[in-house]
Amino acid sequence: MRFLTGIMALAAVFVLLAGAAAAATAADDSGKKADMQSMTQESSNPVGKLWMITNQFNFNLQQSPKGRLFREPHLQFNWNFQPVMTFDLSSDLRLITRPVLPVYSSPYAAGPHTVKNVAGLGDAEFMAMLTPVSNSKFLWGVGPTAVFPTATDKHLGAGKWQLGGALAAVYMDDKWVAGIFPQQWWSIGGDPDRSGVSLTKAQYFLWYSPAPTWQVGMSPNILIDWLQKKSEDAVTLPIGLGVAKLVMLGELPVKIAVEADYSVIRPRNMVGTEWTFRLSITPIIPKLF
Repeated sequence: MRFLTGIMALAAVFVLLAGAAAAATAADDSGKKADMQSMTQESSNPVGKLWMITNQFNFNLQQSPKGRLFREPHLQFNWNFQPVMTFDLSSDLRLITRPVLPVYSSPYAAGPHTVKNVAGLGDAEFMAMLTPVSNSKFLWGVGPTAVFPTATDKHLGAGKWQLGGALAAVYMDDKWVAGIFPQQWWSIGGDPDRSGVSLTKAQYFLWYSPAPTWQVGMSPNILIDWLQKKSEDAVTLPIGLGVAKLVMLGELPVKIAVEADYSVIRPRNMVGTEWTFRLSITPIIPKLF
């Protein structure tokens, strides 16, 4: 029931934002066409000015080389719903907010010889970042980040309230977008029977635009679990390759991207992701307020 309620809430938010975006687009009679190439590059910038509704669909092949049940890959599905909203606080300072609401269908070890699947909401994230408004090619932002124990099943979340910090460092011109976007969380409360959390998620990205509205590159996520007892289980380091294209659906710009990432370093004694195949669909909407 909580899972269905969460799905309905996500759908309602998406409909409201999309409806408001359509109304704002229809109301814009300025007659000016957007610079599609500039929008293509800006949409890959984590400290950019655009409003976006990112829908990221991840198909993760999970495996544990030394684990009996997960020696063969098992598929985990993850949908991350990520609205990105920006607010100009002044002529030289911008606030960027980025909630993440994850939905999973995930395998787990239910016994010595049994792998089962569970579906539901994962732990929600929220980040607020301040960044200078600048015409420089070198951009940065910093702010707090949090994780909330919203998971509908213990196998889909950590069961902990978490706080930490986020940082972004970006280089962007008309052809390249490159940078790193790390977040670090520490548990500050939650289920006392669950393990504590000290986790780094660092997205690094490199995109090249060989032609207007096209990009080729990658944007994998490095994971570092600082509380793992064995160092060989602490790090997940993927590399990847993807392609992205900005298209117009009526009056609405939508960025569509596909990417495949392979984890050259991943946990050996516990379940980790070997391959990720990702589809992202990102409508870029006018600022609503």
